[in-house]
Amino acid sequence: MSALLDVSGRPSTEDAILQSLTAYKRYETYDLAVAEAGIRQFMAPGRLSVRRGDRDNVDARAYYADTGAVGVGRMSYGAEVRVDRQADSRYLGVTIPLSGTIRVWRGGEVVEAKAGESLVVIAADGHFRAEWSADCDALMLRMTTSSLARAAGALTGEWESGRPPRFVHQVLPLEEGYAVHAAARLLAQILGQYEDIAVVPNALLHQLSEHALSAALLGLEHDLSAPTQRTFRAAPSSAVRSAIRLIDGEDGEVFNVNELARHVGITVRALELGFRRVLDETPYQYMRRTRLERAHRDLLAADATNGTTVTEVATRWGFFHTGRFAASYKATFGVMPSVTLSASQTGHG
Repeated sequence: MSALLDVSGRPSTEDAILQSLTAYKRYETYDLAVAEAGIRQFMAPGRLSVRRGDRDNVDARAYYADTGAVGVGRMSYGAEVRVDRQADSRYLGVTIPLSGTIRVWRGGEVVEAKAGESLVVIAADGHFRAEWSADCDALMLRMTTSSLARAAGALTGEWESGRPPRFVHQVLPLEEGYAVHAAARLLAQILGQYEDIAVVPNALLHQLSEHALSAALLGLEHDLSAPTQRTFRAAPSSAVRSAIRLIDGEDGEVFNVNELARHVGITVRALELGFRRVLDETPYQYMRRTRLERAHRDLLAADATNGTTVTEVATRWGFFHTGRFAASYKATFGVMPSVTLSASQTGHG
């Protein structure tokens, strides 16, 4: 992996995030025109400008990893830069200042997003104008509207509409945008563990992308936020049993809740209500418990001669953050997964 960026001269409360994506450099330049051209390759097009006296201070850097449906990156300019972004129906963007501030124009009003306090939602529709402070370093999340439309179909049950939800430009307190903030951080931290997006397991890319899409749909305001006039009802027991059979038949992590609902032909909300009625837990809780048990089974059955690792078993069952997997495993089985693996290998020796 490339050397970590020296951020010692830039105040930041998020050093780990600032350093996590350095393998995905898109540009590092003192020329704002080069940065403007570079941004067009992975974000919506826009114009960058700087006060004449600040041109010599430009030190623009961008790091960006793209899963297809979702992308995450971090950007800075080193000078106070004006951003004029044209409407782009392809993308929804979220900008999270990690240091400094971003001032956003909304009509005649200027709203300031501050590091550690707020985030900026950049809608697909409508001209967007903002100004980054010279010390601003930001985490960027970009989602395609086509992927949001697909994910929204799973949440609303309107599978065939194909219409993406419509968001609005806004500055939100972090506590209101917490789900999206957390999804962006997770995406950056996990992808940052790999040298190249091409070597990231497809199952991991899929899970991270679906998580980010769901976070945006459930955590940000849009025109599909309120359910349509129908009342959501719990899925019938037969649909819950079908979903359970799909989960129980997995050879590894395959489904997320959205996909599970689509396979049995009901909405996510109906599936959640059905699981609560039948099992007194959510589909996610059932999947997580079942996959923990299977990871435990696989660790017990591991053979020292085949080189099985805890990370391999955890990843197979959809636990891509090994620290959290270890904590959940110990809470459930009373020992760390490495202890189970060591014991099983001793038994095979």
